[in-house]
Amino acid sequence: MHAVATRRAKFVAAGLIIAVATAGAIGVSKIFAARPSSANVEETITKAERGRHNPACEPIPSRPDVAALRRSSDASVRLTNVVQTAAELLRVNGAAWGTQVAVGTELSIDEAFENAGSIPGDAIVAEAEWLRQAQRDGLYDDADRSLDSLIRHIESTTITDVDLASHLGPNWPAVVDVVGTVAAIGFEEYVSKVRASPPMRAADALDLRSALRENTVALGLEAEWDGAQELVALYFQGCTSAALSRREANLSVEDYILDWDLAEALARDAVAAAFAADLTSNENRGRVEILARGLQIIQAPDELGPNDRLTRSVDPNENLHPDEVALLELEDPLIEGE
Repeated sequence: MHAVATRRAKFVAAGLIIAVATAGAIGVSKIFAARPSSANVEETITKAERGRHNPACEPIPSRPDVAALRRSSDASVRLTNVVQTAAELLRVNGAAWGTQVAVGTELSIDEAFENAGSIPGDAIVAEAEWLRQAQRDGLYDDADRSLDSLIRHIESTTITDVDLASHLGPNWPAVVDVVGTVAAIGFEEYVSKVRASPPMRAADALDLRSALRENTVALGLEAEWDGAQELVALYFQGCTSAALSRREANLSVEDYILDWDLAEALARDAVAAAFAADLTSNENRGRVEILARGLQIIQAPDELGPNDRLTRSVDPNENLHPDEVALLELEDPLIEGE
């Protein structure tokens, strides 16, 4: 466990270095920010952030029709409504650069989006798409940008099917559906299911995911693959930060974050399977089925018999972008041997 905590601290440093290298790419800097190590959790979470509630991480227990509603509704219209609702919340409540400096009812942009979605997963997708458009429009190239300029941009943002395909690939409806499936369970309940689950993951899951990525890169879809994976990163970044802010001081951080990396890896596997489902050869279709299996077992463990070939193994670095892993290996060649 100490080795894992040590590695996670190194991932934080690598994420910060990459964020600087990609100046202006606000979405990347948010997405690449890894979870803090147990050693600096208390320093990372400010007093203002303690106990922070993130509605995007809560389950929807009273809405069994959510999945059907998500599939039957017009996603682009629904997501545009989330963006517009976020802008309205910022206008009505006031806006702040972050939760640490918010006064009274003021909301950060993250909080506005978290409170704007009524369908699980929509808040994550809508904010990611707005961030991409803000980056495309050069909004973050201006060092003197104002909060009001950000809000005006949010107000003017619409999301189309073309935007979603450009960001998340041709199978974007399936990608959004997977993110919504995980979000509907709720972060803490999802992690609890992962902890209670029998072995559910192929031992070579990361190799399978990497093979699918290589195939999509060959098809010219690298940016879209990364965009789909970044949705998982955004969800876990927001939910783990909120969860850590509510942790009781007498609870061990190591025990509290147990299986978070595995939970995220399973979601990334499922998103990879959704992304590649209609883009691959017969060989890769088998990989897709294997990667989708983990989340299916989490959802219905009693419906599937035990399988000796499955595992619960995960390494924290597999939840990082390949560029981050390469940077870590350059900085510390011994990381794999810890």
